[in-house]
Amino acid sequence: MSQSEIFFRETDKSVEEVADRIRVLAGDFGFIIRSDADMVEEYKTHGVKVKPDMEYRTIMLCIPQKAYNSVSSDSRRASLIMPKQISIYKDGTTKGTVISHLMIGSDFLKEVLPDDEMVQKSIPASCRKVVDMIGQI
Repeated sequence: MSQSEIFFRETDKSVEEVADRIRVLAGDFGFIIRSDADMVEEYKTHGVKVKPDMEYRTIMLCIPQKAYNSVSSDSRRASLIMPKQISIYKDGTTKGTVISHLMIGSDFLKEVLPDDEMVQKSIPASCRKVVDMIGQI
């Protein structure tokens, strides 16, 4: 994948059904669940008035050994080796539940780490795995 883009898909499944499916599939794709947050509750704890029909979760996935190896071999990669985030959103304006993921492409990576061919291939490959996993929801 050369271009960075936001992948999104709409489904008729509920936010919780999508989150449950991701939790089941993550291991099959080599990921662990690094974080699973109910963003509506997070916003509320900080005093944000949230629309009553809003549901929003973020699930962050990680391949710990791969991330560790990458960062320990070049510390400049640390800010790039972030958990892969999946957002799951629904409110009164959406027809279904929207699943989205920021796919980091080699275009961006060539710009920020021009001499690091390994990371230019590795991160887009991990993003592709996330999209493949979402395809099974």
